Amino acid sequence: MATDCTTSLLILQDRDMNLQRIERDLAHLPVEKASTQKKKADLEAEIAAGKQLVKELEVRGKMIETEMGDVEQQLLKYKNQQLLVKKNDEYQALTHEIELTQSKISDLEEKEIELLYGLDEARKKQGEDEAVCREKIEAEKRFLGRLDEKEANLKSEIDAARQALAEVEASIEKPMLSVYRRVSRGLKFPIIVAQKDAKCQGCHMRVSSSVEVEVMKGNEITTCDNCGRILYFDA
Repeated sequence: MATDCTTSLLILQDRDMNLQRIERDLAHLPVEKASTQKKKADLEAEIAAGKQLVKELEVRGKMIETEMGDVEQQLLKYKNQQLLVKKNDEYQALTHEIELTQSKISDLEEKEIELLYGLDEARKKQGEDEAVCREKIEAEKRFLGRLDEKEANLKSEIDAARQALAEVEASIEKPMLSVYRRVSRGLKFPIIVAQKDAKCQGCHMRVSSSVEVEVMKGNEITTCDNCGRILYFDA
């Protein structure tokens, strides 16, 4: 059973833990915000990459269209020349060029058709992917809003938590407070635990007989001779 002094220390520990929780949460918020901002930026980059792919395909389509126009002009030129030549070998040479040019036009047409199909698919995929990304971006924005709200709440809580801790500290005798602070520097919470069946409930090790007796008396602050936590007796 906790004595009056250990009860005060337990209250102090509770206030201390609450303040440290708030400080820890506040310290972690920038990490959470940065992570969320990165997710949002990655999604926006994914949208931009999809749009860029569509744009590149559109540019390639225009290049093919331009090249085809040039080749068609060349074909027309060869056909006009063919009408003017008199010699058979010149006629045959132009026929060969015409055939090659027509074949090139055919290849370009196939490329254009293939690219148009690819462009349609890319536009469709980009639209679908963008819709999904936009939805995720909105979710990340909402989460950022909740983080801002959490930050505001924590900042409003921290002053009250500091005041509550200071009030408890003021009510505890300095030697006792000094022991608590010394112990708390080297351990993780909880630093005030029960001694039950001659065992520290912090480290779960058996305490020495002298420590066991002192804790049962409850006359002064006694620490575990294994882990250093402050002990109180629990029958």
